[in-house]
Amino acid sequence: MALIDKLLARTAPSGAQKRKTIVRVLLDDAGHVQDVVLKMSCGDAAKDAHALEEVRKMRFARGQLGSGTVRRWHELAYAVD
Repeated sequence: MALIDKLLARTAPSGAQKRKTIVRVLLDDAGHVQDVVLKMSCGDAAKDAHALEEVRKMRFARGQLGSGTVRRWHELAYAVD
């Protein structure tokens, strides 16, 4: 598992309830969010929209794959209250 995938897996706040929104995030090689799409709803449209907005604001570590661009999609779970 790549370092960025490990970091993305830890984005859900600790102690959060089990409900979560699953999103796909497109990151560029600098770790900036390029696009976010909903993959699985938590069942509440307002909470899904909030999760998408929060993920859009996130910044991640620069890619470290060593093969040029690392722009690719990642999936992450965002815990909702």
